[in-house]
Order: sequence, then C-alpha cells, then structure tokens
Amino acid sequence: MCRFKAFSVIVIIALVSACGSGGSSSGAGVEPTQPGQNIPQNFIGVYQGQVNLRLEAIGLSETDSFPITITVFADGTVRFDGDDPDESFTVGLTNAGDFAGNLSISEDECSGQLAVTGQVDGSTASGVVEGEGECRIQGLDLDVELSGDFNATKG
Repeated sequence: MCRFKAFSVIVIIALVSACGSGGSSSGAGVEPTQPGQNIPQNFIGVYQGQVNLRLEAIGLSETDSFPITITVFADGTVRFDGDDPDESFTVGLTNAGDFAGNLSISEDECSGQLAVTGQVDGSTASGVVEGEGECRIQGLDLDVELSGDFNATKG
C-alpha cells in the first residue's frame, strides 16, 4: 500500500492511504477579494475553529478535521493560519464581510492550489474550501481533489 500527501485550508497536509495511477491537474482558484475601506469594527478580531475536509483520489476518499485560526484586521485583510507557517495566507475582506483567496501548495511529493471563500459576521467566520493537485508517489502521478467547509467563532 502506498501513502500520499494531500492538500489542506489553510493550509493543511493530510495523509491518506491509496494506490493507483492518475494524471496531471490544472488546479483550482478564485478571484481574490480586495480589502474594503469601511470594515465594521465588530468584524475585527480572532476567530478559532476547524476546517472539515474531504479528500478524493482514484475513487477513494478520506475525511478529516483540523484546527484553524482566522484573524480579521482593521486594514480590511483576513489571515488564515494552520499549524505550519507555510499554511498561512492573507486576503482582502469586503465591507460586507466576504472574502476569497488562493493558497499554492508545494510539499514533498504534492503540489496544487486551494481556493477559499467565506464570510465573517462579527461572531463567526465560515465558508468553503476547494482544491486540486497532484501527488507523485513511487513513480505514480495521482490526481487529488479536496473539498470542505470551515467554521470559526470569535474569541
């Protein structure tokens, strides 16, 4: 049995067991949001929660959950943090609390792109994660697709 690494929000690499072959992937992506100029004061702060992920490759799937920290700044940006500095990224936050951004992943045998879209309302931050990529394991190229959601509560 071979093991391959897959992509996570925020940012997170998950291990899944699978064997087989695949091809290349073009990657997922969204148009990143720009920072708003009048961010409501109650949006600003730190949100703690988790991301729930579903990883699929060659007809097999695995689900897992990981902790995340989402920080909203007064300058109209949102930073996502995982447990590794390489699992962090910052995007703009609209005045309505919407955000979208991408994270490129290049770890060991895997590479690809994650797209994150969501919203903050002053109490919670929530949204969805989608991604595509490829892992090369023992000479085999495996297409990997990731989907999931996240929810965090302001502390």
